[in-house]
Amino acid sequence: MSLTRLTSFCSKPAASESIYRHCIPDFAANALDTLYGNLHSSLATLNFTNLSKTSTYLKWTEESNSNNPESIFLFQKLGQSLHVVNEGMRLKKNEIDHFCEYVFANDQEIKRIDFHAVVTPQQRLSRPNLRWVCTEDIVITLPNDEQNYLNQLGKATRKSIKKHLTRAQRELPNFTYSIQKGNQVSEDALMKIVGFNHSRMAGKEKLSALDSQTTKQLLAIIRSHGIVGLVNSDRGMGAGTLACRFGDDVFSLITAHDPTYDAFGFGTLSRHLMIIHSIQTGAQRFHLLGGNMSSKRSALGVRETLEHLTVYRSPVNMLRDPKFTLQLATNAVKYHLHRWLEDQSANSESSGMARFIHALRHSIRAWRRWNSLSKTSALTRGSQP
Repeated sequence: MSLTRLTSFCSKPAASESIYRHCIPDFAANALDTLYGNLHSSLATLNFTNLSKTSTYLKWTEESNSNNPESIFLFQKLGQSLHVVNEGMRLKKNEIDHFCEYVFANDQEIKRIDFHAVVTPQQRLSRPNLRWVCTEDIVITLPNDEQNYLNQLGKATRKSIKKHLTRAQRELPNFTYSIQKGNQVSEDALMKIVGFNHSRMAGKEKLSALDSQTTKQLLAIIRSHGIVGLVNSDRGMGAGTLACRFGDDVFSLITAHDPTYDAFGFGTLSRHLMIIHSIQTGAQRFHLLGGNMSSKRSALGVRETLEHLTVYRSPVNMLRDPKFTLQLATNAVKYHLHRWLEDQSANSESSGMARFIHALRHSIRAWRRWNSLSKTSALTRGSQP
């Protein structure tokens, strides 16, 4: 069912706290972007999931203005549990408590409410709950001006950026860097950046995560909320950064460059110039998404952990749910192990055992990729006449 059909029968209830059953109201898209300012809490992203049985909870501000909700959660009922669809939000104690109390009071079947990949409040919630780290985001807290940001960068990073920029301006005729809105950039230019990503991953003997479906979704987000940075010269496009903005937050989705420009550091340069543009346009945070790589750390990216939050109706319901608790705990252990290995590999003084485990993990991944490609090749050969 399309979003248009979902929203066509929605009307604002008179109550200050309400649920739209199997319905997403028309104003939800702008309200989500304004309230949470997050890529993973936006209908621009969520539209690519199945929303046909999604309901909407809203708590209005005192003005009861339909365009100014205090809280908005999209959710799906799964048996005795309720799953909140929008993610990435920085949640406050009061909005979690209000939502959970309202749901438990109005639906006696619900025993558990799940929020995934959110920033949880420090305060203790009213209902029994469990919190497990499930993923991360690397975030740059942006200062008010460009010079302040440059002053915070390490000396080596500043020197490298200046060197690459000076060399590009000196050696490449008509070197330019421009920022354009996503809906103003040609599809050919966007696909060229995607192609740069494929080339970069192939050079590392890895498969790009940007398959045809993911690329289609990416381009749709760029069209609606995108900012595109383009590095050009007389030789054509050399690099690009695809980002999107929600409120005060900019999310860097892809930065990729033509491998022939490796010596110019075009990838790092393109992302740096997008960060500067974000500062100049008043953004407060620049999201580099997961993976605490050295290039992100040198750009002042700091790891922010996101948690899976489960709120139970009662302690008894929590005790009766050991299988789900074990599953979350297992996922948390996997995340912490991955994080430790990542940190160890980034540390030149890490132990030999850590380096061995990291190398073994990469070998297993390479074997899985090779095995997958071998099977695909065999199937292709078998399908030929």
